[in-house]
Amino acid sequence: MKPHFVTRFVGAVTIALIVTALPGRADLGLDIVPAKYEMQAEAGKSETVPITVRNTSEAAVHVLVSLNDYEVGANGTLRFLDAGKGRYSLAKWAEVSPREFDIPSNSFVQVRMTVDVPATASGEYSTLVFFQTRPTRKAGGVAFSERIASKVYEVVPTSIRVGGEVEDVEAKTIAAGQQYLVGFKNTGNVHVYLNGRIEVKQNGEIVDRVTVPAHTLVERNGVCILDVTGKKLPPGSYSATAYVDYGGPNLTGGQAHFTVR
Repeated sequence: MKPHFVTRFVGAVTIALIVTALPGRADLGLDIVPAKYEMQAEAGKSETVPITVRNTSEAAVHVLVSLNDYEVGANGTLRFLDAGKGRYSLAKWAEVSPREFDIPSNSFVQVRMTVDVPATASGEYSTLVFFQTRPTRKAGGVAFSERIASKVYEVVPTSIRVGGEVEDVEAKTIAAGQQYLVGFKNTGNVHVYLNGRIEVKQNGEIVDRVTVPAHTLVERNGVCILDVTGKKLPPGSYSATAYVDYGGPNLTGGQAHFTVR
């Protein structure tokens, strides 16, 4: 029988949560610290990150360590890539040790991740460090395995450039109200977190104000569609103006004119 995997992403990697519905419950208790780490190292230098892997369950576990790159779609979907295949892959410069180990119950092991930054590096690079338990067979012949990831960023501090722009604003009438779609592009070379609002006006007066999801992550060179819904509007002509704070010196924004019929 094939094992069932429980995959968890913690910290900034909380983009997807996949849990297989099974009879009973797995005795899983793997935690990692830090869940997200932002290291800084000059081009041509090395840096080592300690990652603590803790087994909080009542049984010993065997853990395998691997590196994966990833891509995030505009709607937030996560796609895993082989180590070294990402456009801004940190994995191709990184080594982790140990790669495989046992952890007794209620104990921890410290893993070291060492990054050798090339002299030509600029901006930010990232990878996921996965820790996966060996499948454990439970009553009824069901086997469980847990996989948990820590996201690691490496920034070359002298080359940081924060940038972003709203590329498009769209308004749609839906059953629940008025839907606003704001397309944002990260034009810098580090990840950013978005905050902001949409102001809806009619004849110069604000008739609705909608807050965009707070602290929305957009990776280096990434794009994001902010999707929010405002209140129902009576028939008429309106404008929707988006104001987005990406952490730069100024807000970025855009506007759409629309008609509700």
